[in-house]
Amino acid sequence: MQMLVCFSRPQPAHMLMDYLTAQRISSIVREVEGQYCVELEHEHDMAQAKAITEHFVDAPNDPRYQAASWDNGSVDNSITAASKQSTQRWLKSPNTIAQLRMFPLTYLVLTLNIIVFALMSVSYETRLWVDSHLFIVPFNELQQTSQWWRLLTPDFLHFSLLHIAFNLLWWWILARPIEQYLGKVSLIITFIIISLSANIGQLYFGGPNFGGMSGVVYGLLGFTWWLGWLKPQWGFKVQPQIVGFMLVWLVIGYADVLFVSMANTAHTLGLVSGCLLALLWSVIGSRLGAKR
Repeated sequence: MQMLVCFSRPQPAHMLMDYLTAQRISSIVREVEGQYCVELEHEHDMAQAKAITEHFVDAPNDPRYQAASWDNGSVDNSITAASKQSTQRWLKSPNTIAQLRMFPLTYLVLTLNIIVFALMSVSYETRLWVDSHLFIVPFNELQQTSQWWRLLTPDFLHFSLLHIAFNLLWWWILARPIEQYLGKVSLIITFIIISLSANIGQLYFGGPNFGGMSGVVYGLLGFTWWLGWLKPQWGFKVQPQIVGFMLVWLVIGYADVLFVSMANTAHTLGLVSGCLLALLWSVIGSRLGAKR
């Protein structure tokens, strides 16, 4: 037997083995010291198998791999976390480039927030540019100017180092699993829907003077929390202590006992929209699984 590659979890190893089988390359998966290793039966297949493995690591969500697993009966017909996870997370020593390729949208949003915060801090002129282009404006002005991007750009406005650090930390924690398990498009859609719900609601009930990603953070919390409850097999999980802390923080915002004003409507509508999106995702996942 010739060692090809090892993973820290069994799912990608079996998915790769199934695709190799479809290409008429004989292989097995064997557990070696806690790793799941794909081994070839014939040395002359090594060159072709290595080329396949390189593409598999770069694009593990390519439909051809999942199709091979379905054909071989190795993947459950329901949408599971294993079938959606990017294999790069399972590699033993992912480097910075691999991380960027694994979570491009997570990094993009994080980077945009840092850039905007820097522009707001570096000079009066750059702060004025941010104020005139990114702050949300009343509904009648939105209709007159058609600057609809302003419904999303408040997410990138932060007014203190603590403010941006808190939000980006939670974005980093909550966004990566969604991008990892459900894909970039799913995270984009989830982000936009939650952001619009939170920002439009806050504009309607509280006016245009607000900013920050807290509404999105609460939305991702609700999304992850409810998916973990509705579809535990998908691999999402939020510790009850974290949920409790965030809900208590939400209530404290309404109690108005803090030294800063909080966009309570954005937080609440973000949380609610995230929970409802999780419900919708679970229904869609169940129906797709039933069709297969």
